[in-house]
Amino acid sequence: MNFIHEVTESFTHLKIIAQNYFKSRNLRKDSTVNEGELTFRRGNRGDLEKIVPLHNSIFSRPFLDWLLVLYKLRASALVSVAVNKSGDIVAYDIYMFEPSEIKDNILHNLYVGVHPDYQNQGLAGKLRRYSADCYDGGRISGLSTLAPFSNVKALRSAQKAGYAITKASAKPAAYYLFRYLKKA
Repeated sequence: MNFIHEVTESFTHLKIIAQNYFKSRNLRKDSTVNEGELTFRRGNRGDLEKIVPLHNSIFSRPFLDWLLVLYKLRASALVSVAVNKSGDIVAYDIYMFEPSEIKDNILHNLYVGVHPDYQNQGLAGKLRRYSADCYDGGRISGLSTLAPFSNVKALRSAQKAGYAITKASAKPAAYYLFRYLKKA
């Protein structure tokens, strides 16, 4: 029984990877923005080696293996980073097409991570706005994200980036936020 569950789960993950692979082709504008000591840019495959340890130091749950496969294939379309003058990644945000939102052409902001030395400076909101500008080309209808009820910082950074609370989610217990993008 456990074997069947694992096979089914693997098939589901492969389907999500395939959907994201094709849907994210030519999805975003290539834009680099310099703001003070930081540069905001699209991610690349090499950035994942720096993002994963940063992610694991910030969040209690590590990246899932199947998500790493997706971001290795489509980092330039689904990942944004903020780097300092030394070239260190100090913040990242990653996106994916959730199966429940893909038919509505909505891209989901899965994680925003900011290095502890750069937290409480508005960097998460700036990175979210940068990413939204890159995706605001008429290819998708909007961006969504979740902010846990207990995480006021995540909620505020999303709101400062133009997201609005549209409903509450039961699993996980969180606010569901949405940001409309331009229509094609």
